[in-house]
Amino acid sequence: MNILAVRRNRLLAHPGDALAPRYLSEDDVPASGQLLPLDSDEAGNAFALLEVDAALDDRDALAALGLGEDGGRFADVMTQLGRFAEPERRRVLRAIALAQWSHENRYCSNCGADLRWDAASRTKSCSNPQKTHRHFPRTDPATIMLVRDGDRALLGRQKSWPAGMYSTLAGFVEPGETAEDAVVREVFEETGVRVGDVRYFGSESWPFPRSLMLAFSARAETTEVTVSDELEDARWFTRDEIAAMQDRARTRMPHFETIARRLLEAAVEPA
Repeated sequence: MNILAVRRNRLLAHPGDALAPRYLSEDDVPASGQLLPLDSDEAGNAFALLEVDAALDDRDALAALGLGEDGGRFADVMTQLGRFAEPERRRVLRAIALAQWSHENRYCSNCGADLRWDAASRTKSCSNPQKTHRHFPRTDPATIMLVRDGDRALLGRQKSWPAGMYSTLAGFVEPGETAEDAVVREVFEETGVRVGDVRYFGSESWPFPRSLMLAFSARAETTEVTVSDELEDARWFTRDEIAAMQDRARTRMPHFETIARRLLEAAVEPA
């Protein structure tokens, strides 16, 4: 058994700059630990998640696993996903998604009783002896979209982002809404631009904390931009401007591989 230890959204990794998971064996699991199945590889090797108490700091979390500071570290992987090859990337994302959801769902939303992981399953059940409720990990669908007007693409930026950084627009799907409807609504709410011809592009797990990013392309039907208070700025970019911005971003964050980057790569291609 190969075990990934996760403390909320931080992965147990080997010491050093290179981000390599520090897999544990079943002998390393504390008596109070519970393993959750993740997957198996083509050779039949099984992988599991060990959830580490998020209330512990790094040193105490390592000590709980019988490790010293020279035996591993808990690493933030969000901007380093490009270091992982498939299927390890999928395995790490699943482990983080489960640990994040578990941290935020410790009590039953129906009766308030403690939640406990079900044996050999990725679900939780409450400890209520009168009526046990089963809970499934939650994923929030969100849309991310490349809006094009011929050779131009519409990009926006958040105030908290590094200077000069722009990216594709994004937003959560609301109750009773299709993903395509969410694309049309979010673009108009954030920029005042009307879009049509919404087409599916791809998807990405983004468990920071629990999103499934659904990517689309869309064609602008209007081009005047009116920036909402959700963004600091939004404007149209040419292919050359996007290519230059991509080059700068890869220099600053070479391993930050996201579906937003894939969308921007598509923006550089001919419409």
